[in-house]
Amino acid sequence: MSFLDFLFGKAKKPPLNFSSDRHSQIESAEMAEEDDGFFEIPRLGMFVEYERSPSKEWVICWRDANEEGTRGGHRDSGRGIYVLYNSTRKQVVLKGKVERPNSGHVADNGTFSIEDWGFGSDLSGVFYVVSPSGEQLIKKVLRANIFNSAISRNGKYAVCQTANSPSEEDGGKMIGFDIEARKQLFSVEPEAGWADGYDLVEESVQFCVKVRDVGIFCYDAAGVFRDGQKFTIAKLNSNRFDLILITAEALLKEPGLHGVDPLVILSALARARTIGADKDQHWKALALKLQGACHETLGNESDALVAYDEALVVNPKIGVKRKADAIRKKIGK
Repeated sequence: MSFLDFLFGKAKKPPLNFSSDRHSQIESAEMAEEDDGFFEIPRLGMFVEYERSPSKEWVICWRDANEEGTRGGHRDSGRGIYVLYNSTRKQVVLKGKVERPNSGHVADNGTFSIEDWGFGSDLSGVFYVVSPSGEQLIKKVLRANIFNSAISRNGKYAVCQTANSPSEEDGGKMIGFDIEARKQLFSVEPEAGWADGYDLVEESVQFCVKVRDVGIFCYDAAGVFRDGQKFTIAKLNSNRFDLILITAEALLKEPGLHGVDPLVILSALARARTIGADKDQHWKALALKLQGACHETLGNESDALVAYDEALVVNPKIGVKRKADAIRKKIGK
């Protein structure tokens, strides 16, 4: 079985050991980037995954396999290795071991983060931030799998997000850290959902998340989501008809529609139908149902009835027959 076949197995109980080695005589080790996205470190005799710092000077590398490279991914023993490399000096600055190193990130000052997915199958992991001298700056033990993480450009802040787990304390959380103060800033349920990437703004201390097909939205240093309204409107303006309908449905269940103009929702629903919803009977029926609800909110009962009746033709079980009958009786149609 190849090394690639071993990657990204199940997690994870918190590792008991973390080790790093600052070389008294820093090793020289030429690195050659491979076409498959791996780096080769000839002196260490290994191929590793990696990520560069924004400046390209620093490279954090890791291999989620035992020392011999014969067992990787989900396993119960055989710690993996991480390596911090300076590409300007062509030197290995630091190397160390954790149980299952994954998803490293490195700042322009050489400070790096690494996720340890841990041995075994428990839902757990450990998020580390380490200085280029090997000093452990942040250690967060979690009773949940780590979904993703990031470090800011100059190594001042870091963030990780966890997958769902039975642990109410750790599962489904976004956790922000102040690296210079060596402390956790917040742990919150992320209102923007799963992040597809991060933009950590050091000057204003904002933890901004990238949501694919939607945009970038920010939390403050206390974990308060500052872009809730912007996020909602962006979802309604997206080019994904399913996201538009899901967002509209959630809004229409909320008192006051969270301050969103029902005409904006109605326009988004009409656009959702033109970009694909009408090609699927389930989504078309839902779109018509939601259009009817919007018209009712606006007091346009005749238009609401038309939408509900059309929805019932597409899907008689869409759940609006009583509403349609009540409007029909009220307006005498």
